[in-house]
Amino acid sequence: MDLMAQARSLLQHHFGYPNFRPAQTAVIYSILNGKDTLAVLPTGGGKSICFQVPALVLGGLHIVVSPLISLMQDQVEAAVARGIPAACLNSTLGKEEQSRVRSSIHDGSLRLLYVSPEKLERMSPELQAGGIRPRLLVVDEAHCIAEWGHDFRPSYRRLARVRYRLGKPQTVALTGSATPAVRADIVRSLRLREGHALHLGSFDRANLWFGAVRVDSERERRAALLRLLQGDDVMTIVYAPTRGSTEAIARALAEAGHRAAPYHAGLSKLLRRVTLDDFLQDRVDVIVATCAFGMGIDKPNVRLVVHWTPPPTPEAYYQEAGRAGRDGEFARCVMLWRPGDAVLHRRQLDVTFPPRPELEKIWSKAGRVSGVPENVLQSAERLRRELRPERGPVDWRPVSERRGKAEFRIQAVANYARESRCRRARLVGYFGERLARCSGCDCCGTRAKFPRQDREVSARLSRLRSALVPSKTPWGGCPLEPEVLLALARNPPPTAAALADVPGVGPALAARLSGTILGALAGRLEQPLPSHHSLISVLQQWRAGVAREMGVPAYTVLPDAALSSIAMQRPCTRAELAKVHGVGPPDPRQIWGNSAGDHRGSVQSECLTPSQLQVFVSVPSSQRCRVSIPFFGTSLPRQSIGARRCVVLSLGLHELAVRAGESGRSNRIPLAGIQGIATRRSDPTKTTLLVVGIGVVAFAALCAADAFGCGPEENSTAAAIGTK
Repeated sequence: MDLMAQARSLLQHHFGYPNFRPAQTAVIYSILNGKDTLAVLPTGGGKSICFQVPALVLGGLHIVVSPLISLMQDQVEAAVARGIPAACLNSTLGKEEQSRVRSSIHDGSLRLLYVSPEKLERMSPELQAGGIRPRLLVVDEAHCIAEWGHDFRPSYRRLARVRYRLGKPQTVALTGSATPAVRADIVRSLRLREGHALHLGSFDRANLWFGAVRVDSERERRAALLRLLQGDDVMTIVYAPTRGSTEAIARALAEAGHRAAPYHAGLSKLLRRVTLDDFLQDRVDVIVATCAFGMGIDKPNVRLVVHWTPPPTPEAYYQEAGRAGRDGEFARCVMLWRPGDAVLHRRQLDVTFPPRPELEKIWSKAGRVSGVPENVLQSAERLRRELRPERGPVDWRPVSERRGKAEFRIQAVANYARESRCRRARLVGYFGERLARCSGCDCCGTRAKFPRQDREVSARLSRLRSALVPSKTPWGGCPLEPEVLLALARNPPPTAAALADVPGVGPALAARLSGTILGALAGRLEQPLPSHHSLISVLQQWRAGVAREMGVPAYTVLPDAALSSIAMQRPCTRAELAKVHGVGPPDPRQIWGNSAGDHRGSVQSECLTPSQLQVFVSVPSSQRCRVSIPFFGTSLPRQSIGARRCVVLSLGLHELAVRAGESGRSNRIPLAGIQGIATRRSDPTKTTLLVVGIGVVAFAALCAADAFGCGPEENSTAAAIGTK
């Protein structure tokens, strides 16, 4: 059997496809014939198969350089689920796990090893000393060599040196976006051999509709975003430039009635995990993310991607917009822009490339200059190591060229936003592709066509994601491609044998996950949530805090089985919570108090429906107990019942503050739907919101309230919200 025949057989077994896509066939043929290869395939083009299948055919160790730890962890989980021996080495692994991975490298059982360029640079002497020569060196997301290698991650520029140390293995570079200049830079940096293969896929994703909206003020920008969200596309990613802006935008969307949440590096790991899980499982409709974190969101049915401001490069825009429509269905990609938006990016260039006089001044004083920001000093030190001014006259041309290229990219994005002919042609033309016809953009007059949403298909899709996404991975990577998930949700296979025959599944994955997949499609829960699931982690943290305050073991507050049941059943009312085994009692008033329903009233017509709130509960130790609350459509009124008015100062994944009246003082505010207001005995001007959201967190808040003595006699009420 020839190598391509073996490759097709392994593809069928591990991935369920009878044959490769045309673009994949050309790439794999080059690899199996021993050629260094550069492949530029767009998002959804199946880049991973291009090196995973050859790894199985050729045998030996294949090292995959990946830019982000979170991304490589998801890739490893997906490969292992398909029966491919894969592992990663990074700082998140414990000593025992790292030792296990190193053993599998030395005994030859590992096929794919995922590492960052920095990690590979550090471990290459160890591999060289051990006589380990990888069969293949794969550089995934190879555009990072050009975009990050010069100024942020120099290890990318030293991969050729690492390659030499490893015995000059055959090298494959893969990326989803690269201009002709970037492609040349990749070839030069990796020192691909003469006669290397170059394969280019089309950058034109026909299912995406591109548009841009000009605004003249921040108020108009917000109004434009709200108009976009009035469409039929439900699941949305909004990219914002800073952490602060993600929170402000999410707060504004929550106030407008959208289930929105921010997502950025400033949030705790647990909170990020809960937020992402809520979005992946359709409990949040809009996630507002910074660019670095938004790139890891792999949700098949994202129907709208909005850029709050233009990104700094067309490459970044293409990659980020590519999060939309990964299931092959129609989706919109819209950029909001305002004249002057590029000022922030150009200002950043002065940090990355400080002006020459400033650099010379910093160098002359050995970096001891007062009044210079730390990030500028770091750039000066990086450029000093590169340019070596102590050796004599400095050649400024490399730095000037890089700054010039960065300015060109910023201008290219501005030109895209101002395009008046064909926006799609402008975007793909930047990557060197000529467009024969436009399949959808605002300039060409093609209107957005929204696909009909089948509720049952959406429910199956959500259950599939919930069953298959391992919560321990930071980005919720799924072993099945988005279009495969959609195909399964539309036409559920009746048996495990039929599942194995579905293109994109295959016998290897079906043997491991058939019960999980078929159970999710049928609406059955095959097994309890794993102990590391994000919601269980939230409840465990709460239980530990309550146990410390009460001075009792954690299991006496609630047993593990009860926590698991609460996380799985997600009770939304007091009655539903009381029915959870291990919580009780039969009469919910024994938990919630008789005053729970005294002030319910009717919900006002003008409401806020935030996707997620974060409650801070004060306890005697002066610590603040954080509880993250998934929100299931309960309304938060802007006005209280009666004459008193409620001012919501902060919403979203942030502190929620409520003030009553002009003085801001009130022992209890009878708000429709909010019944968890308590006043601290020590300072009656400080009002703490105890409960907003689902019953499970209401129960946690009640126990925390009891811990610092806010009982009913002090006008505190802790109650779940049952309003729908």
